[in-house]
This record gives sequence, structure tokens and C-alpha cells, in this order.
Amino acid sequence: METFRNFYHVYEWDPRLAFYVRSCGYFFLKPPDREKCRPKVDFCEIFWCISGSMEFHGDQRNYLLKPGYVWYYPAGSDQDYWPGRNGCEYRLLTLKGPGAGQLFSGLGIQTGLNYAGACPQELFSVVEFNVDKISQTRKTQMQALAAAFQILTMISPGQNLENIRGSMADHAKSLVDSGYADPEFNVEKVASLLKVHRGSLSRAFAAAYGITISHYITRCRVRHAMKLLKETALPIRDIAFQSGFNSHEYFSRVFLAHTSCTPAAFRKQTAG
Repeated sequence: METFRNFYHVYEWDPRLAFYVRSCGYFFLKPPDREKCRPKVDFCEIFWCISGSMEFHGDQRNYLLKPGYVWYYPAGSDQDYWPGRNGCEYRLLTLKGPGAGQLFSGLGIQTGLNYAGACPQELFSVVEFNVDKISQTRKTQMQALAAAFQILTMISPGQNLENIRGSMADHAKSLVDSGYADPEFNVEKVASLLKVHRGSLSRAFAAAYGITISHYITRCRVRHAMKLLKETALPIRDIAFQSGFNSHEYFSRVFLAHTSCTPAAFRKQTAG
């Protein structure tokens, strides 16, 4: 599949509305094609992944968007994202207006990754149909907004709770795989993102993968550190932080426990 962009934009709107659909689209981006970085956008935007993957940069690290997940940028965000190796098929929706941000926060939609399940492409098509009108009217704006609101309620926490529980371990692993490099990322963060109790999450993960989720987070961090030690000349202190450890000392203790050698010794052994 080659890159394509089907984009629809509203150029006139009813100023009495606190929020309105600004744009929507159906995209497939394939490397090296990507969108330009945009600083401090003045609208709220979601990206709903259908297939492939997309990487988003935020909070000084990268996050991986996969099918079933939605990325949310609130107004005022710096947008920086690019398709994964095999490209990314996705739908986007933007809302603008003085009350747009309150709508998202009121529905509990979090900045960044949100689990939402299969993309409701028929609802996006309804939005596109009404936004693509040659002459926008209040009626078409309301119809676009009604479909957009349905889309947002599907992202709202709790809407897909049964689906989340049904494959809790898979979703948790996906979150860990994309978030372990953040020193503040932990089991509580995963449980919060999935809106489940930590105990339920831990039991489901251990049953599915035969390892505790806490141990899996640590293992991901150690493996990443091993890769950086072997392939880069970065200082060990920097490697510790980039691998998700809060301190150089703690990193050294954990690394020794998992590999039976210090980070410096490992680097020396694997120098080639």
C-alpha cells in the first residue's frame, strides 16, 4: 500500500458553538513519508490506529501507537509523529473552539495513549461526509459533531472495559514495551491507563506470560541498557536514565543482579 491522504477541513463555522469539528481524515503514511512537526497547535486532535504503527514524541521520549489505541493531542501541544517501519493506517479527527479541551477532559480522555478497541470507521465516514459539504450549514455541522461525539465516547474510559479485561495482559505488555524507558513508568501507571486494579493486572499478566509485570518492566530496561552499552559510547549514567532507571547506583545494582556483571564489565566484554 502506498501513502495516501484523504483530508477534509471546515473553513466556516458557527461562532456560537463552544466546540466544532475542525477537520477529519483517512490516512496511510509509509516511511520515509511523514507529517511535518507542528508546534503549539490550537486544536484538539485524535489519531485512531487501524493497522501498522505510529511513533509519537512526547515528554522527551517516544510512544508507539498500535491498532486499537488512540493518541490524543490537546490544544497547545507540539505535534511530532512518524509512521512505523511498515507504515500506519489511521483516522484523525480534530475539534476546535473555546470548549473543545473541556469536552475531552470531561470524557476522561487522557493526553497521549488511550485504549479504545476497533476503529469505528463508519462514524468517521459520517463526519467526513458532513465536513466535505461544499456549503456548510448549521445542520451539517451538528451532524458532524454528533458523530464526532460518538467517536469520543468510545475512547472514554470504561466504554471498553470488558474488552480491556479480556486481553488485559496483551494491552499491558504493549504499554510496557512502549513506556518502560520513562523512569516514572511502573505497574501503577499501567493499571491506571487500563483502568483496572493493580492486583487484577498482576495476576492476569503472570498467568499469560509466566512473569510478574514488575519483573517484565525491569527486564525490558536491562535489555535496552545492554543494547546501548554494546552499541553506543554513551556514559553509563546516561544509559541508566535512557533505560528507565532513576539513578546510576540503582541501575548498577539491578544490572548486576540480572547479568552477574557490572555495566562497565559488560561493555568491556562486548566491545568489538
